[in-house]
Amino acid sequence: MDTDKHRFRFLFLCSSVFIGGLPGSCLAQDHVGKPVPTYVTGDECLFCHRVTVADTWQQNPHARTIFPNDQGDLFLGAKLARPVKQAGYGRLEIQGDKNKFALRCAGCHATAVNPETHEFATIALDCYTCHGIADPDHTKNIELMRFSSKYPKNPHEIVSVCGSCHLRGGKSASSGLPYPNNFVPGDDLFQDFQVDLAQADNAALNPGDRHIYRNMRDVLKNGSTTTCLSCHTIHGDNTVKHKRMLTNPGCEDCHNATGPKSAVKKYEVHSAICEY
Repeated sequence: MDTDKHRFRFLFLCSSVFIGGLPGSCLAQDHVGKPVPTYVTGDECLFCHRVTVADTWQQNPHARTIFPNDQGDLFLGAKLARPVKQAGYGRLEIQGDKNKFALRCAGCHATAVNPETHEFATIALDCYTCHGIADPDHTKNIELMRFSSKYPKNPHEIVSVCGSCHLRGGKSASSGLPYPNNFVPGDDLFQDFQVDLAQADNAALNPGDRHIYRNMRDVLKNGSTTTCLSCHTIHGDNTVKHKRMLTNPGCEDCHNATGPKSAVKKYEVHSAICEY
């Protein structure tokens, strides 16, 4: 069976993974096509995390996938900054096309997209997008909060969450849309989201997307424990300082093979789906 081009599905074996606060559980929850679950909103999260997260969050690109300017006009994407306008609750229109945002952009630029109507609950990305459904008892035991400092770091779970938006070129088998069908952190993303991991070797693909495909394949197929969080700090939005070891081919997706340690390749990212 060709695992690069088939509907890739990984199963989390029952080991030391904590799901819903229960040690030894499998990552078996599934929200494909189901209603958006009840979740704690970012406003509630930031009340307690108002110092270490809230003070910088509004400058973070994840909080600016849709953002207003000083006049209150909305824009899509910090780099291209395409103007969008509200078209009712949970709906935006882009470039005069009332369906483009809902059918191409909503899943990665907004939070809690309704699987049936494609309407969203929150502009930009909320804490729920990465941390999932918060256990009310996590204030007493932070192991219960996904991706807290004491939450077990499972590489499959990490790439599943990051890949839900950053694997550009994937498609939901159930909806046919280019973003997951109601993925909730803790779900098996690849049960429904189809990706061609062979794109990791596609020299014609832009380096940014190719790097993501390569890392996903290394984790899902080759058992690598190096994930997005090994180099990137999400809340601080920077790359963790690390030694330029060039220990595997994936390093050269970003770093030049020779030259000073600070030498990093410059490139432009392009995607037919995202149009940037």
